[in-house]
Amino acid sequence: MKPWTAVALVAVALVIPGLTVAAVLADLTAEEQQGLAAALGAQWVTLALGAVVMVLAVGALGWWAWRQDRRRDRATATGIDIIIRANPGHRLPADSETARAVNELATAHQGAESRLADRLAASEAETRLERDSLLAVLAGLEVPVGLVDEHGRIMLVNPSARTVLGPGRHIAAGRSIFSVFDAGDFAPLLAQALSGVSVTAQVDDVELRLVRITGEGTDPTVLLVGSDPGPVEPGLPAVGLSSDLRRLRPAPTGRSSWSRTPLDEVTFTVVDCETTGLHADAGDQLVSVGAVRVAGGRVRSEDTFDELVNPGRAIPPSSTEFHGIVDSMVVGAPPPAAVASALAGFAEDSVLVGHHLRFDLGFLLPAAAQGDAAVLGEQTLDTMLLSAVVFDDGDSSHSLDSLSQRLGVSIVGRHSALGDALGTAEVLVRMIPLLAARGIHTLGEAQEASAATALARRIDSQIPRVSGGSPGRGADR
Repeated sequence: MKPWTAVALVAVALVIPGLTVAAVLADLTAEEQQGLAAALGAQWVTLALGAVVMVLAVGALGWWAWRQDRRRDRATATGIDIIIRANPGHRLPADSETARAVNELATAHQGAESRLADRLAASEAETRLERDSLLAVLAGLEVPVGLVDEHGRIMLVNPSARTVLGPGRHIAAGRSIFSVFDAGDFAPLLAQALSGVSVTAQVDDVELRLVRITGEGTDPTVLLVGSDPGPVEPGLPAVGLSSDLRRLRPAPTGRSSWSRTPLDEVTFTVVDCETTGLHADAGDQLVSVGAVRVAGGRVRSEDTFDELVNPGRAIPPSSTEFHGIVDSMVVGAPPPAAVASALAGFAEDSVLVGHHLRFDLGFLLPAAAQGDAAVLGEQTLDTMLLSAVVFDDGDSSHSLDSLSQRLGVSIVGRHSALGDALGTAEVLVRMIPLLAARGIHTLGEAQEASAATALARRIDSQIPRVSGGSPGRGADR
């Protein structure tokens, strides 16, 4: 219903009774009109009030009908957006001819998408075979070897490189090479290699050679080849390892530019926690922490963090019922401070993401403060608030279960820390194009839009203690 329709209803409510009264009065003689006026007396006021009430009632009914129609239109538009941009299997409630027509088109669209996906899968399988063959060759080499792109993102790395670079570092495809090497030392060498100049540098007792292996007109790729440890040629430029995991190691672009970075170019660490209960301020503790990296708009399922935590207290059966963790499973596990410190190292140089992230940070930040951790959660994003941005019809649930179902995400291992982190990561990736359709393209825009939602204001107005929801979980999770 258009706004003018509601106005027309009000006009009709005024005009028809008015014309009827005018027609009746026109048929009366002057004496009859005077007699009618005398008979009604003070009842004219009652009639006038009745007319006003009728007009208001019709107007309210028209306004309500317009609002309902508008909400249906918005829900339909959102549903179509989901089908096109996030979940081809999504369908609208078949309560109108328009919805049924959209669903028929969606089925045809899904069939075309499926055929295209099959062709892409075949192509990707061929690419994976080539990559796996290359990995097999690299894995067999005893010298450290890796590939990085023009932004310093690791594409491939062999086991020898992980061994030489030492334990305590999270080295995997999709991560930044600047979390391994000192950015100030390595960035100029990478720039030289990208320009086509072969470069040799020194990393401790290893000679590292950088060679561009792609031609002009293709995405630049640099091959890194290290020598066996031993004496190195004197005079080579030295590249320091980022051995102090507590020190922030920004890539050359720096953290200050993150707010202007497109969402599909931001590196995220998606985290989820399982706990002994809901109330960190009342002594509840972590029992498990899971996380996964998202880079280049893809969930890097090979780059994960999964740790049990010894909470230093008994795990209540009511919490075990949800996450399945019992006391015997955490005997010998590290304490919360150690796990939070390890997570900070895993999540460095990335934006921390969670579903109702405030709940997770309520446990992680105090634990990190007790340990020797790097900055944790300096830049954050909450998928629950992003859901409130995308699905702002007032009726949609923003729980992880509802959101994943809406976007066609299957969560394997629900209520396990890593399972929920992987599911939340996939939800995040699928919401990025939905946010773009609403003019939200960068990290800063997503953070501002999240903070402006009614849900964010409601959460901010609550006391820090999280209440409601299931034991061991935050509300709306």
